[in-house]
Amino acid sequence: MGLLERYLAREILLPFLAALLFLTQLLLMTQLLARADILFGAGVTALDVVGVVAALLPHLLGFVMPVSFLLGAIVGVGRLAEDREVMAIGAAGLSPVRLVRVPLAIGVVVAAIGLWFSVQVEPAGLREARLRFNELIKRNLTANVRAGTFFEEIPGYTVFAARVGPGGWSDVLISDRSDPSAPVLALARHGLLESVGSEEEMRLVLENGEIHREEASGDEYVRATFLSAGLSLGVGTALTDRNALSGSTKEMTQAELAEAAVPGVERPVAQARAFGAAYHRRLAAPLAVIAFALMAVPLAAMRRGGRAAAVGASIGAVLSQYLLLRAGEVLAQRGTVPPALALQLGNVVMILTGLGLCWVLDRRGPGVVR
Repeated sequence: MGLLERYLAREILLPFLAALLFLTQLLLMTQLLARADILFGAGVTALDVVGVVAALLPHLLGFVMPVSFLLGAIVGVGRLAEDREVMAIGAAGLSPVRLVRVPLAIGVVVAAIGLWFSVQVEPAGLREARLRFNELIKRNLTANVRAGTFFEEIPGYTVFAARVGPGGWSDVLISDRSDPSAPVLALARHGLLESVGSEEEMRLVLENGEIHREEASGDEYVRATFLSAGLSLGVGTALTDRNALSGSTKEMTQAELAEAAVPGVERPVAQARAFGAAYHRRLAAPLAVIAFALMAVPLAAMRRGGRAAAVGASIGAVLSQYLLLRAGEVLAQRGTVPPALALQLGNVVMILTGLGLCWVLDRRGPGVVR
């Protein structure tokens, strides 16, 4: 790598890393605020929040890396253009298109990292984030039980405790309506709600109490006493309603998506197409960096409008790429175009646009591309 290439690489990498840090922090704050009811509940510690942030970070980086790279390349090359260094290169007999090699080389590395994140790291991180959110929601459920108040956040159950302390509840009443044909009323001296695993199950532990059960279809009435009793509770809707990551295909591995993309008896064609689109979207989104690398130098070399016009054009390029990606996803889900082609359609269009801008820059010199 020559002196010019090293100089330009340094000019690109610094604003790229700065944009990456800024956009990641911005997106992270919006995610935390959107889930404030979970992350800032009574049962959550600072260490729990750090764990959630670490699990979500790969997913957020997948969003901001292409945008940050384009902004970094625009700012880096734009500084050279404003200082007339791009024109000096042309006056020295070198085509300004030569500069494209630097963002293209950096873009290939960024795209490779983005692919690794998208295929390997992001699904594992989102799976970990979902399990952490499940644990926090269940912990908050337990912490939200207040003394002398009817607690109804668990679907099908009503909990009342006269006293609530660190060791559990005292003088507890549990109304179980999970089976409408045979409602159950439980009374106990002590009770505790504890988490079981990382999925949707919790366990209600009662001590020194009695159970009353009446069959709605008959006259049978059952009363039983117990020293200790345990009941597994499914808190599915309490979790899925609050955990936005539940049921998401983004935590599935590529192998799982590929298997789900094959239509079968239990999987209709439309659903299989959706999984196929998700599979190829993971491959297509990081590769947008290649297109942005081709467009960076021509856009940054614009004289008319200055840096503001270049940044505006970069925002337009990002929006165009996103709209083309979404359009390709729709075409794949409808079966109009094969998923492998539909999801790469946006990248093909953007790469051809970048090559066209490079051709114009080579033929007419810096300052003419707008």
